[in-house]
Amino acid sequence: MADFLDILLSRWRFLSSSEKLLMRDVCGSSEALAGLNKAEIETIIGRRLRIEKDSIKKTVDDAQNAQKILAVDGIKCLFFEAKDYPAQLAEIFNPPYALYYRGELPNWDRPGIAVVGTRLASGSGIDAAFRLGFELGQRGLPVVSGLAMGIDSAAHAGCCKAGGHTIAVLGSGPDRIYPAVNRKLAVEILSAGGAIVSEYLPGEEPRRHHFPERNRLISGLSRGVVVVDAPGKSGALITADFALEQGRDLYVHSAGLRASGTHERLDRMIFDGAPVIDDAEQIFRDWGIILEKRLPEPVENDNITSGQAGIRMAELLSDELAGKNIKFNGNYFRRACYESSYSINS
Repeated sequence: MADFLDILLSRWRFLSSSEKLLMRDVCGSSEALAGLNKAEIETIIGRRLRIEKDSIKKTVDDAQNAQKILAVDGIKCLFFEAKDYPAQLAEIFNPPYALYYRGELPNWDRPGIAVVGTRLASGSGIDAAFRLGFELGQRGLPVVSGLAMGIDSAAHAGCCKAGGHTIAVLGSGPDRIYPAVNRKLAVEILSAGGAIVSEYLPGEEPRRHHFPERNRLISGLSRGVVVVDAPGKSGALITADFALEQGRDLYVHSAGLRASGTHERLDRMIFDGAPVIDDAEQIFRDWGIILEKRLPEPVENDNITSGQAGIRMAELLSDELAGKNIKFNGNYFRRACYESSYSINS
């Protein structure tokens, strides 16, 4: 069972991760920590806090509630000093003191790739994100995103359909799926062996300021970030900024450039050196992942006469039922089963 001391410290978001480690060393027990007042905390960390005096009591109540949920719902937790804490996340500025998660985290022997973009995505953007997630899933690379509508959902769905490992990072507790319409997708992610991850305590509801904060985790868990279909006010651009700050590889998908509306930030990323990609194979080449066979292409179903249409659709449906094809957003994708050599340039 998780130590209440660590649960409470993870709730104290008015402290940085380094300050939480200091408080842990100084206090040594949850009783000593919970008994501190604002002035005593300020003395230990050496700075003033911008919090209300009674907010300390509320955090204790929140942590006690979270501990009960952890015991009942089987939610797992991973604290900063644990040996299994993701190394790539530990190296970012102000990493989360704790990760609360449902499902299974990957062993990170292969790098994660974040696929992000707008909630109000174009059809071409949705197709591109699904295909990218599908290709990455087939290659065994974890796909990281935020479970939002639009690009995030398509990337998660594509990875799940390919039998891959996808990680959804929430702006709420791991037991509070947001948006609620994606609860079915969350179940699919867990059923496929993926994970629902959050730095927020179980029971915490989503709040507006949580989402920019969680974006640093999306990039932090990944080696590279692909921005798909992100107009000027998209939160995905915040993730792109974190990617640059954290030294991650940043890519722009061509589907976003074809979408209607403004994409000045995408143009700026490209000007600053972000490669434009059409599929996952270009990332693999960039990273030195050797392919023995091309990735599966969408099944072509155009340029057929009306007389052939019924036959062709029957063939596609038959292949779908046989597990050879999958269908998403009106398009069919062909499954590919193969092995290949795998090496990554550092």
